Amino acid sequence: MDPYDELDAAVIHERQGEIDDALAHYRAAESMAGADAWLLSEVLRRQAYLHHARSEWETSLGLAQRATTAAETAKLGDQHAEALIAMAWVHVARGSFDAAVPELEKVATLTEDHRITGLALHNLGAIAAERGDWELARGQFMESVRRFQSAGYERGVALAHNNFGRAALDHGNFVLAADLLQQAVSSAKKAADPELIALATMNSAEALAGTGDGARAEALANEALAHFTAVGNGWRRVECERLLGDLAMQNDRADTARSWWSSALVTAQNIGAQLEVAKLRERLRSDAR
Repeated sequence: MDPYDELDAAVIHERQGEIDDALAHYRAAESMAGADAWLLSEVLRRQAYLHHARSEWETSLGLAQRATTAAETAKLGDQHAEALIAMAWVHVARGSFDAAVPELEKVATLTEDHRITGLALHNLGAIAAERGDWELARGQFMESVRRFQSAGYERGVALAHNNFGRAALDHGNFVLAADLLQQAVSSAKKAADPELIALATMNSAEALAGTGDGARAEALANEALAHFTAVGNGWRRVECERLLGDLAMQNDRADTARSWWSSALVTAQNIGAQLEVAKLRERLRSDAR
């Protein structure tokens, strides 16, 4: 089979959520890439994202680094930039923001493609929001939306709405967050992206909890948890279980809350999600007082 046919087959399986089949085709394309640096970088980066979704950080980072090297050696600016974003995304998941920022900032020196630079800005916005810099995050998210819309990248629009909503949520603006996150769910459905639908659904659950709609929030959180559990995304499963614990505690179900948090903590420790470990330990300590 032609390596590009293998790439096309892998993308189809990935969109259908058939991750093992997708990885098999990506590896086949990799083995046949030869001197085709574009193809090699493309299939390595795509594999990196699939392993990232399974919280297999070291494997994901190694593949992204190889994709970066292949693209940089061949002076493929767009591919180099995208590979840097894949590397940065592993650092973000681990909470290593200082390692992610330089890689994301370098993207603008490699390409002017609005989809790619929008992705870098979107990730920088997510980091700024996590660090508590709301104004910086808002500016970067808004600019990323502008670039995604210019590029006709519906999934990017959904990503930006999700993370802008997440930032509003973290700053206690639950009404704004609920509106943005509903837009994120709608955009993710237009993009036919099950992973992003589940992520926006999880964040919507937290926003609804903030507005007082606890029953709907719990239903949405469980819906998202079912997806992340089915696809083996440990990082997002931890976030869902943490949220379900928070919702249980708000409803005076302390034993249920501890059960959710304890389960999430074990997974977070196993996958090396240090920010989540810290959050969960603090909850369990506070509950024990």
